[in-house]
Amino acid sequence: MEDILALLKPYSCITADIEQLTFPLGGPDGTGQLLILPSDNILEMMEEAEEEEGSLASFVEKQLEQVHRLTKLDALRSIVSAYLTYSELPIEVKQMDGKSFDEVYAAYARVWEGNELVDEQPTRGSYTYPEINIDWIEARMEDGALLIPMKAEERYHAPLIIPMGGYNECPLPVYQAALFKHWQEEFEAAPLVVTQDTWVVRTGRLPATDDEALQLAKEHFMFCQYVLESFDSVGQYASYLKNNEIWYFWWD
Repeated sequence: MEDILALLKPYSCITADIEQLTFPLGGPDGTGQLLILPSDNILEMMEEAEEEEGSLASFVEKQLEQVHRLTKLDALRSIVSAYLTYSELPIEVKQMDGKSFDEVYAAYARVWEGNELVDEQPTRGSYTYPEINIDWIEARMEDGALLIPMKAEERYHAPLIIPMGGYNECPLPVYQAALFKHWQEEFEAAPLVVTQDTWVVRTGRLPATDDEALQLAKEHFMFCQYVLESFDSVGQYASYLKNNEIWYFWWD
Protein backbone atom coordinates (compact mmCIF):
# COMPACT_ATOMS: atom_id res chain seq x y z
CA MET A 1 0.00 0.00 0.00
CA GLU A 2 2.90 2.38 0.68
CA ASP A 3 3.96 2.24 -2.97
CA ILE A 4 0.45 3.16 -4.11
CA LEU A 5 0.29 5.95 -1.52
CA ALA A 6 3.52 7.38 -2.93
CA LEU A 7 2.19 7.28 -6.50
CA LEU A 8 -1.01 9.01 -5.36
CA LYS A 9 0.71 11.73 -3.34
CA PRO A 10 -0.24 14.46 -5.88
CA TYR A 11 -3.90 13.55 -5.29
CA SER A 12 -3.87 14.04 -1.49
CA CYS A 13 -4.46 10.34 -0.91
CA ILE A 14 -4.77 9.15 2.69
CA THR A 15 -5.14 5.80 4.40
CA ALA A 16 -8.72 5.06 5.38
CA ASP A 17 -9.96 3.70 8.68
CA ILE A 18 -13.01 1.83 7.46
CA GLU A 19 -14.50 1.90 10.96
CA GLN A 20 -14.69 5.69 10.62
CA LEU A 21 -16.23 5.81 7.14
CA THR A 22 -19.64 7.41 6.78
CA PHE A 23 -22.25 5.22 5.10
CA PRO A 24 -23.82 5.24 2.65
CA LEU A 25 -20.72 6.19 0.71
CA GLY A 26 -21.44 9.10 -1.57
CA GLY A 27 -24.09 10.46 0.77
CA PRO A 28 -24.06 13.99 2.25
CA ASP A 29 -20.94 13.33 4.36
CA GLY A 30 -19.12 11.14 1.86
CA THR A 31 -19.54 13.16 -1.32
CA GLY A 32 -16.36 13.71 -3.28
CA GLN A 33 -14.30 10.77 -2.06
CA LEU A 34 -13.11 7.70 -3.92
CA LEU A 35 -12.43 4.61 -1.81
CA ILE A 36 -9.58 2.48 -3.18
CA LEU A 37 -8.97 -1.11 -2.14
CA PRO A 38 -5.31 -1.59 -3.13
CA SER A 39 -3.84 -4.76 -4.58
CA ASP A 40 -0.70 -5.86 -6.39
CA ASN A 41 -2.59 -5.70 -9.69
CA ILE A 42 -3.60 -2.07 -9.11
CA LEU A 43 -0.01 -1.20 -8.21
CA GLU A 44 1.27 -2.88 -11.37
CA MET A 45 -1.16 -0.97 -13.59
CA MET A 46 -0.29 2.33 -11.89
CA GLU A 47 3.44 1.69 -12.29
CA GLU A 48 2.93 0.94 -15.99
CA ALA A 49 1.08 4.26 -16.38
CA GLU A 50 3.87 6.11 -14.57
CA GLU A 51 6.52 4.46 -16.73
CA GLU A 52 4.59 5.33 -19.89
CA GLU A 53 4.47 9.09 -19.22
CA GLY A 54 7.09 9.71 -16.50
CA SER A 55 4.57 10.26 -13.71
CA LEU A 56 1.01 9.28 -12.90
CA ALA A 57 -0.07 12.93 -13.08
CA SER A 58 1.40 13.22 -16.59
CA PHE A 59 -0.38 10.03 -17.62
CA VAL A 60 -3.69 11.42 -16.35
CA GLU A 61 -3.15 14.74 -18.12
CA LYS A 62 -2.23 13.08 -21.42
CA GLN A 63 -5.15 10.66 -21.28
CA LEU A 64 -7.59 13.48 -20.46
CA GLU A 65 -6.70 15.16 -23.75
CA GLN A 66 -8.01 12.07 -25.53
CA VAL A 67 -11.00 11.69 -23.20
CA HIS A 68 -12.17 15.20 -24.02
CA ARG A 69 -12.10 14.42 -27.74
CA LEU A 70 -14.13 11.23 -27.41
CA THR A 71 -17.89 11.15 -27.76
CA LYS A 72 -19.80 8.45 -25.95
CA LEU A 73 -20.34 6.72 -29.29
CA ASP A 74 -16.59 6.89 -30.05
CA ALA A 75 -15.83 5.07 -26.80
CA LEU A 76 -18.51 2.43 -27.35
CA ARG A 77 -17.39 1.82 -30.93
CA SER A 78 -13.84 1.18 -29.70
CA ILE A 79 -14.97 -1.09 -26.86
CA VAL A 80 -17.28 -3.15 -29.08
CA SER A 81 -14.70 -3.34 -31.86
CA ALA A 82 -12.16 -4.80 -29.44
CA TYR A 83 -14.74 -7.21 -28.02
CA LEU A 84 -15.76 -8.52 -31.44
CA THR A 85 -12.21 -8.91 -32.76
CA TYR A 86 -12.02 -12.62 -32.05
CA SER A 87 -15.66 -13.41 -32.70
CA GLU A 88 -16.76 -15.39 -35.74
CA LEU A 89 -19.06 -12.63 -36.97
CA PRO A 90 -18.62 -11.37 -40.55
CA ILE A 91 -16.00 -8.66 -40.98
CA GLU A 92 -18.63 -6.13 -42.06
CA VAL A 93 -20.44 -6.67 -38.74
CA LYS A 94 -17.24 -6.21 -36.72
CA GLN A 95 -16.34 -3.01 -38.57
CA MET A 96 -17.44 -0.09 -36.36
CA ASP A 97 -16.34 2.99 -38.31
CA GLY A 98 -19.24 5.31 -39.00
CA LYS A 99 -21.86 3.12 -37.37
CA SER A 100 -24.70 4.63 -35.35
CA PHE A 101 -25.42 3.66 -31.75
CA ASP A 102 -28.18 1.29 -32.87
CA GLU A 103 -25.87 -0.34 -35.41
CA VAL A 104 -23.07 -0.75 -32.87
CA TYR A 105 -25.43 -2.31 -30.35
CA ALA A 106 -26.97 -4.58 -32.99
CA ALA A 107 -23.50 -5.88 -33.88
CA TYR A 108 -22.68 -6.45 -30.21
CA ALA A 109 -26.01 -8.18 -29.58
CA ARG A 110 -25.28 -10.64 -32.41
CA VAL A 111 -22.97 -12.43 -29.96
CA TRP A 112 -26.05 -13.28 -27.86
CA GLU A 113 -28.43 -13.86 -30.77
CA GLY A 114 -31.31 -16.06 -29.63
CA ASN A 115 -30.46 -15.53 -25.95
CA GLU A 116 -33.08 -13.97 -23.67
CA LEU A 117 -30.37 -11.63 -22.35
CA VAL A 118 -31.03 -9.30 -25.29
CA ASP A 119 -34.79 -9.16 -24.62
CA GLU A 120 -35.63 -5.45 -24.31
CA GLN A 121 -39.05 -5.81 -22.66
CA PRO A 122 -39.06 -3.95 -19.31
CA THR A 123 -39.66 -6.39 -16.46
CA ARG A 124 -39.26 -5.95 -12.73
CA GLY A 125 -36.78 -8.22 -11.00
CA SER A 126 -36.13 -8.66 -7.30
CA TYR A 127 -32.36 -8.19 -7.40
CA THR A 128 -30.65 -5.05 -6.10
CA TYR A 129 -26.93 -4.56 -5.67
CA PRO A 130 -25.76 -4.60 -2.05
CA GLU A 131 -25.11 -1.29 -0.34
CA ILE A 132 -21.45 -0.64 0.39
CA ASN A 133 -20.75 -1.20 4.08
CA ILE A 134 -17.92 -2.40 6.33
CA ASP A 135 -18.66 -6.08 5.66
CA TRP A 136 -18.59 -5.51 1.89
CA ILE A 137 -15.27 -3.68 2.15
CA GLU A 138 -13.63 -6.20 4.48
CA ALA A 139 -14.58 -9.08 2.17
CA ARG A 140 -12.64 -7.42 -0.69
CA MET A 141 -9.81 -5.74 1.21
CA GLU A 142 -6.33 -7.16 0.54
CA ASP A 143 -4.03 -4.44 1.83
CA GLY A 144 -5.97 -1.78 3.70
CA ALA A 145 -7.99 1.01 2.12
CA LEU A 146 -7.25 4.47 0.73
CA LEU A 147 -9.28 7.62 0.14
CA ILE A 148 -8.84 10.30 -2.51
CA PRO A 149 -10.84 13.54 -2.46
CA MET A 150 -12.52 14.09 -5.82
CA LYS A 151 -13.78 17.45 -7.05
CA ALA A 152 -17.35 17.17 -8.26
CA GLU A 153 -16.46 18.19 -11.81
CA GLU A 154 -13.48 15.79 -11.97
CA ARG A 155 -14.99 12.53 -10.78
CA TYR A 156 -14.66 11.00 -14.21
CA HIS A 157 -10.86 11.28 -13.82
CA ALA A 158 -11.00 8.32 -11.43
CA PRO A 159 -10.32 5.57 -14.03
CA LEU A 160 -7.17 7.43 -15.09
CA ILE A 161 -5.89 8.01 -11.55
CA ILE A 162 -6.54 4.33 -10.76
CA PRO A 163 -5.97 2.87 -14.24
CA MET A 164 -7.45 -0.59 -13.83
CA GLY A 165 -8.36 -1.91 -17.23
CA GLY A 166 -7.14 -3.05 -20.59
CA TYR A 167 -7.19 -6.75 -19.70
CA ASN A 168 -9.57 -9.40 -21.05
CA GLU A 169 -12.92 -7.65 -21.71
CA CYS A 170 -12.16 -4.75 -19.35
CA PRO A 171 -11.96 -1.54 -21.42
CA LEU A 172 -8.88 0.65 -21.41
CA PRO A 173 -8.90 3.41 -18.77
CA VAL A 174 -9.31 6.12 -21.41
CA TYR A 175 -12.62 4.60 -22.55
CA GLN A 176 -13.74 4.06 -18.98
CA ALA A 177 -13.08 7.73 -18.23
CA ALA A 178 -14.82 8.87 -21.43
CA LEU A 179 -17.99 6.97 -20.53
CA PHE A 180 -17.83 8.07 -16.88
CA LYS A 181 -17.60 11.66 -18.13
CA HIS A 182 -20.76 11.36 -20.22
CA TRP A 183 -22.62 9.48 -17.47
CA GLN A 184 -21.55 12.15 -15.00
CA GLU A 185 -23.03 14.82 -17.26
CA GLU A 186 -26.24 12.87 -17.90
CA PHE A 187 -26.88 11.10 -14.59
CA GLU A 188 -24.55 12.80 -12.08
CA ALA A 189 -22.68 9.50 -11.85
CA ALA A 190 -19.91 9.47 -9.24
CA PRO A 191 -17.45 6.59 -8.71
CA LEU A 192 -17.50 5.49 -5.06
CA VAL A 193 -15.20 2.47 -4.86
CA VAL A 194 -12.57 0.85 -7.04
CA THR A 195 -10.88 -2.53 -6.66
CA GLN A 196 -8.59 -4.37 -9.06
CA ASP A 197 -11.62 -5.55 -11.07
CA THR A 198 -14.65 -3.51 -9.94
CA TRP A 199 -16.16 -0.04 -10.04
CA VAL A 200 -19.08 0.93 -7.83
CA VAL A 201 -20.89 4.10 -8.92
CA ARG A 202 -23.70 6.13 -7.39
CA THR A 203 -25.94 8.31 -9.55
CA GLY A 204 -27.68 11.53 -8.64
CA ARG A 205 -30.35 11.24 -11.32
CA LEU A 206 -32.29 8.18 -12.44
CA PRO A 207 -33.48 7.62 -16.02
CA ALA A 208 -36.80 9.41 -16.43
CA THR A 209 -38.41 7.05 -18.96
CA ASP A 210 -38.32 3.41 -19.99
CA ASP A 211 -36.62 4.41 -23.25
CA GLU A 212 -33.89 6.35 -21.44
CA ALA A 213 -33.37 3.45 -19.04
CA LEU A 214 -33.09 0.96 -21.92
CA GLN A 215 -30.58 3.18 -23.72
CA LEU A 216 -28.48 3.34 -20.55
CA ALA A 217 -28.78 -0.42 -20.00
CA LYS A 218 -27.47 -1.06 -23.51
CA GLU A 219 -24.54 1.30 -22.89
CA HIS A 220 -23.71 -0.53 -19.66
CA PHE A 221 -24.02 -3.93 -21.36
CA MET A 222 -21.56 -2.93 -24.09
CA PHE A 223 -19.22 -1.43 -21.50
CA CYS A 224 -19.37 -4.46 -19.19
CA GLN A 225 -21.19 -7.64 -20.20
CA TYR A 226 -21.18 -8.85 -16.59
CA VAL A 227 -23.82 -6.32 -15.53
CA LEU A 228 -26.42 -8.82 -16.73
CA GLU A 229 -25.16 -11.70 -14.57
CA SER A 230 -27.79 -10.93 -11.93
CA PHE A 231 -30.58 -10.08 -14.38
CA ASP A 232 -32.62 -12.08 -16.88
CA SER A 233 -32.31 -9.57 -19.70
CA VAL A 234 -31.21 -6.10 -20.73
CA GLY A 235 -34.85 -5.04 -20.36
CA GLN A 236 -34.94 -6.20 -16.75
CA TYR A 237 -31.64 -4.44 -16.09
CA ALA A 238 -33.14 -1.26 -17.57
CA SER A 239 -35.96 -1.51 -15.03
CA TYR A 240 -33.36 -1.82 -12.28
CA LEU A 241 -31.53 1.30 -13.50
CA LYS A 242 -34.77 3.28 -13.57
CA ASN A 243 -35.33 2.63 -9.87
CA ASN A 244 -31.88 2.28 -8.28
CA GLU A 245 -28.95 4.64 -7.94
CA ILE A 246 -26.12 2.10 -7.48
CA TRP A 247 -24.26 0.74 -10.51
CA TYR A 248 -21.70 -2.09 -10.40
CA PHE A 249 -19.17 -2.85 -13.14
CA TRP A 250 -16.79 -5.80 -12.78
CA TRP A 251 -14.68 -7.97 -15.05
CA ASP A 252 -13.07 -11.40 -14.77
